[in-house]
Amino acid sequence: MIPVAKPYLPIQRSPHPKGPRAMTLAAAFRCPKGGFLLCSDREWNDGVSKRSVDKIYRIGNFAPCDFFIAGAGPEAIIKKTWAAIHEAVASAASNGQDVLHDHRLIIEATLRTIHEQCAKTLQDYPMWLLIVVAPRADGMAPFLYLTNADILIPEPYYAAIGSGKTIADYFSDRLYEYGRLDKDSMKVLATFILREAGESSAGVGMGADMMFINEGEKAIHYIFSGSIKEIASGIPSLSDAIWSYWKDHAKLPERLAG
Repeated sequence: MIPVAKPYLPIQRSPHPKGPRAMTLAAAFRCPKGGFLLCSDREWNDGVSKRSVDKIYRIGNFAPCDFFIAGAGPEAIIKKTWAAIHEAVASAASNGQDVLHDHRLIIEATLRTIHEQCAKTLQDYPMWLLIVVAPRADGMAPFLYLTNADILIPEPYYAAIGSGKTIADYFSDRLYEYGRLDKDSMKVLATFILREAGESSAGVGMGADMMFINEGEKAIHYIFSGSIKEIASGIPSLSDAIWSYWKDHAKLPERLAG
């Protein structure tokens, strides 16, 4: 079922991943028709060098649902986790298990194994994931989860991870409200947040990717880095937006004016 609209969004705050290998921003927003906008910057930074990569991993071709995973943390362990979850889902499906019904059990068991195998590294450089599970059946909206170690935490409306999380939480808390923004406005909001995080957060940048997941139809709408740059070029800077509005709307008491 699509969740009922709420007046305002309660932002869920979680500890930041730390360390030079945990720099990124990934965020997900529930859209007005019940789907999700999942987005991430493209910078991978290992503390020595950085490069542009696609940080959203898709697990498809399983009849009941698709999985989309974005991560913040040690690159090698995130990729290991992507592969392990993919293998676990494929194995469960081939054995006749209902992977939509049992997706939490399957993913949490996989995460538990990863955290046991990589405990030493993850103690210093935690891994955080955003996972969207998108059912293919009509009348079912996608699920969003934020991980905390090997636990999946349901997040019905919004979540963010990475070193850009503070910026994303701040602006989302003030600008995002479920059901209020149409699809184009969601593109502008996410692009603005990614841009502001890239300008003020370590390890966030080098472009971005977005995808609308089952927003009004059982389909994926990709928006790649080049298109996001075009959107960003049409959004005024934060200072210009504020000052232009204040010029006509900010009111000083008469005794303080002039």
